[in-house]
Amino acid sequence: MRRAQLAAFPLCVFCLARELTRAATVADHVTPHRGDDDLFWNGPLQSLCKRCHDKAKQLEEIHGHTLELDVTGWPIDPRHRANHA
Repeated sequence: MRRAQLAAFPLCVFCLARELTRAATVADHVTPHRGDDDLFWNGPLQSLCKRCHDKAKQLEEIHGHTLELDVTGWPIDPRHRANHA
């Protein structure tokens, strides 16, 4: 699954959202599977670099949205409260 995901989508989606180009190395479960076998094997994946997986993705799971900013300094995640004006 990892190999197929990274072959199809070789760049980190979090970095791309910030207009950066960084190779992805992790096939991340979009929805944390938390031991659910069906979600683990059939749930959607996204390609992330190790830095984004280990930091930004973990913070997203804690806060319910990413804390990543675009090049202007604005939150990129539509779930961020700043985007609900």
